[in-house]
Amino acid sequence: MLRRPISKVFLAVLVVLVLAILVDKLAERRQNLHVQDANHVLAEADRLALLFNWPKAEPLYAQAEALFNQSGDKQHALYARLGWIWSQAYTGAARKYEPEIAKDLQNPLIQGDQRLVLRSLVAKAAIEQEKNEASAQDTWAKIQRVANVLGDERWNTRAEAEIGIIAFLDGDVEKATRLLKTAILSSFLHGDLGAAIYYVSIVGNGFVEEGQPETGLKYCDIALMTAAIAKDAGFPFMAYEGKARALVALHRESEAKSVLQKALGQARAQNAFAAEAQLLIVLGKQAEASDRAQAIEYLRAAVDLCQRRGFQHAYAWGAYELAKVYRDQGDLRDAEFYERSAMEAMQEVEDKYHLPLHLALLAELENERGNLAAADRLYSRAEDVTQGLLLSTPSRQVEADLIATMSEVYLGHFELAIRLRNVKEAYEVLETARGRSIADRLRGGRDWRRQQDPTTSAARQEIKHLQIALLHATSRDERRNLLDRLFEEEQVIAPTGQSATRFEQAALKPAPAKLKAVRRSLRGDETLLEYVLGRSQSYCLYMTRDDVGVSVLSAGRMRVEDMVQRYLEEVKSRDRANGLGHQLYSVLVAPIPQRALKLRLIIVPDGELNSLPFDSLVDNSGHVLIDSHVVTYAPSATVLYLIRKSAPIRQPILTFLGVGDVQYQHTLPTISQSKVDSITGGQSNSPFDLAGNPLQNLPKTRDEIVDAGKIFGPKSVELLGDDASEAAFEAEPLDQFQIIDIAVHGIASKKYPQRSALVLGEDSKNQDDGLLQTREIRGLRLRADLVVLSACDTGEGQLLGEEGIANLEDAFLYAGTRSVLASLWTASDAYTTALVEHFYRHLADGQDEGTALREAKLDLIKEFGSGAVPFYWAGFNMVGDASAPVLSPAR
Repeated sequence: MLRRPISKVFLAVLVVLVLAILVDKLAERRQNLHVQDANHVLAEADRLALLFNWPKAEPLYAQAEALFNQSGDKQHALYARLGWIWSQAYTGAARKYEPEIAKDLQNPLIQGDQRLVLRSLVAKAAIEQEKNEASAQDTWAKIQRVANVLGDERWNTRAEAEIGIIAFLDGDVEKATRLLKTAILSSFLHGDLGAAIYYVSIVGNGFVEEGQPETGLKYCDIALMTAAIAKDAGFPFMAYEGKARALVALHRESEAKSVLQKALGQARAQNAFAAEAQLLIVLGKQAEASDRAQAIEYLRAAVDLCQRRGFQHAYAWGAYELAKVYRDQGDLRDAEFYERSAMEAMQEVEDKYHLPLHLALLAELENERGNLAAADRLYSRAEDVTQGLLLSTPSRQVEADLIATMSEVYLGHFELAIRLRNVKEAYEVLETARGRSIADRLRGGRDWRRQQDPTTSAARQEIKHLQIALLHATSRDERRNLLDRLFEEEQVIAPTGQSATRFEQAALKPAPAKLKAVRRSLRGDETLLEYVLGRSQSYCLYMTRDDVGVSVLSAGRMRVEDMVQRYLEEVKSRDRANGLGHQLYSVLVAPIPQRALKLRLIIVPDGELNSLPFDSLVDNSGHVLIDSHVVTYAPSATVLYLIRKSAPIRQPILTFLGVGDVQYQHTLPTISQSKVDSITGGQSNSPFDLAGNPLQNLPKTRDEIVDAGKIFGPKSVELLGDDASEAAFEAEPLDQFQIIDIAVHGIASKKYPQRSALVLGEDSKNQDDGLLQTREIRGLRLRADLVVLSACDTGEGQLLGEEGIANLEDAFLYAGTRSVLASLWTASDAYTTALVEHFYRHLADGQDEGTALREAKLDLIKEFGSGAVPFYWAGFNMVGDASAPVLSPAR
């Protein structure tokens, strides 16, 4: 009787034990699944965070933290917590967690795990960047060290890029360029598309700030295309911002507004307050030209948001833009209030790069209030900071862009010096921009040939292959693809270099040539006229051996440049344009004292005046200026002085090298059936255009070169027809020729000035593309007294504010040439040949280059009578020192 109850009890106990075991096993399995789920959530959060997709990453970090806490995994819970804090920077809410991060970094649990140390440092950097990018420099350096220990290439690259951005703000442009370029290439190489999108966007914005909106737009479009193909990439706010800024700079306001409205909607939907603030600032800049009240509304909203959220850097930017709008509408009180508050923010964020523009605006406001001494001190300080920035630029192009960006600094100080009646200071301010920048270009113009590392060498070779392909490509899609690839390879070329020639070393003076020294270097019959186009009025600083002064011109930049553009339109339509020619004379030349207008006028132009042929202007008696004056040009007074004082160590031993009669039809496709008018140059002939219209042969150039060879005698070399290739030209002892004539087509690229080129023949054996480009010309060693570029458009180029103009002429000056004859537009092949022949005959008679060119033009006018309208002769200008006979025994 007792067994059955015992049996039942035993069975009951057994069932309970089995159930307990099963429950325990189920709980253990559930816990394992729970942990696996938490790890999966954390990994997904990390993936999204690296793609800057914070709206999706933030809740996943919170979920992962909760799951790890439930399982008792403190280490991973902390990892998720740090990720969540990192994500708070997106909305500007991370700063309140700074004490927590500081405590975490002392936590033994974190100190014993390098991955947790890395995550803690990333969160710390995100917090520091909210208030001041520069304060995060040490943290990013630590991140880079830890990433190297862990072998984490993604974070090593990101740290390198962030250090580069901080270097840019600190004024070290060379370091910033080098680090960001390396980081972007590494990001793509290692598949870190989030970093690639973000840093490409940053660089795009940088190019816009440096005055290269076309390049900046290209970078931002690359970022947007990458974001479109990267799964789950966050909204690329920085790329949209940069694209809109580029479109505003290119005066495509309606497109910019559309881009901005789309991005602003996303920013507000995602509570991306930092992005919202910056987009509002760009909207303010976009509205400024057409609706000042709307611009103020946007900018006020931006600075208010920055104040609430503590975005100091964006506040400084927004307040500066707002101050400029108030200044433009005459509200000096509000302008000064916002600029001073912007300066306070600037001091906190330690942004040296933008500091000169803030100082210049404050100086302008002090000037308006009559505080001239205070304004002078502020302008001087702005120039000192700018000079420090120029010392760290990695290339001539970057330096030129920086000078152009800072033009307001120099223009404002120049105008103040005029107001103070200090002509000497006005000259020094102006030549600090023009003379110093060009001198530094001479120092930095050797990078194309000097850099020999495998990456840049491969890029240079690939550029040649792509340009050869462009010369033969026929479809728009194929050409678009080749142009995109060409742009990418051009970004790889390392922008560093160092001086080499005596001329370059002579140009490395930290200050412009002394005013007295420049005046002493002038001939008794010379006047140097240096123009400055201001907002409301313009100026001409004139100097002779025994006189110096400044004439105030009645028209500001916009009016002058409008007159120049209308005048050139009339001239290129074969009109005499006497009316506009006289108006321009009245504005630009008539205000200068007659005693100062010597026989020889050396023009240092500004802005669109670089495209104006002064010798075609009509004086008060109805005569063109060429009737009474020899007109030549110089990039600056300092460069003219340096050329005159820097004679070559050894004189050239050969007289003449001529290149012409290139057989373009053998190498270039006929894509369009439309004829290219060889007289007017009606269609684009650049291989860098999508259309790719063919270049026409220039048969008259054979006559030009052969006739010149006869004039200059046995010490002449002629490269004609199939021999007129780039390879054959570069194989000649170029530093041994006194005169070099390259009678070929020219390509002027204002978007990408480094692509500007002389189009010689291809050489398939040497894999040469036939394009002798600006970046290659600067690498040549020349000691020529004269280079003649009778090709079309060789005098055109990209305008760079107070810096001047980037074109083929200045590239040859930097290579060591004393003077360059070039053309501003496409003229008749026959007229060009006739003019050049007359020019050479006058040179052979012992005349200097300036006089010889003037006499050749007068010969043409006399020979063709009323048919010799300015279109046929005025486009040829002489740049450099054209004051000495080329073939004089004295030389």
